[in-house]
Amino acid sequence: MSAAPTIERDRTLTLPRVLALLAVILVLAIVLPYGAVHTLHVRRLQAADEAARAIADRVNEAIAAGTFDMPPGTEVLIGPGDQPRAMDERWGGTATFSLMRALRQPPAIAPDPWGNAFLVNVGSSPGGPRWVVSAGPDGILQTPLSGADRAAGDDRIASIR
Repeated sequence: MSAAPTIERDRTLTLPRVLALLAVILVLAIVLPYGAVHTLHVRRLQAADEAARAIADRVNEAIAAGTFDMPPGTEVLIGPGDQPRAMDERWGGTATFSLMRALRQPPAIAPDPWGNAFLVNVGSSPGGPRWVVSAGPDGILQTPLSGADRAAGDDRIASIR
């Protein structure tokens, strides 16, 4: 029997090989973390939208069932979490009430994905705009209190019928 032939390979590190290796490492070091962070950000935005829509649906159900209970003059209901800072000073001068107490349910509502409280604008007039808003990743409410039918800045919003 004859021995299997051996193949000699060139294992020296040439400049093109080193540059190719560095290019691969650079792509992996930049692209993969960016993709992971972007995916996490998109998932948090989707979670905030779903939670705001769920709160809006619960408010609609409570209004339809006649179990929606809040003191007269209340304009904003506040869920659990950190109260967001507001760019519109009218947010700070409104009559507020607990969202869970208005829904007459235990606090099953969680803060938004960034730890901020969801705010529900119920308005002082029955026909006024009603919506649920999350302050978004920066924790600053940029949506004005009155007259807004869509979110401003990075706020997330869901309308209440």
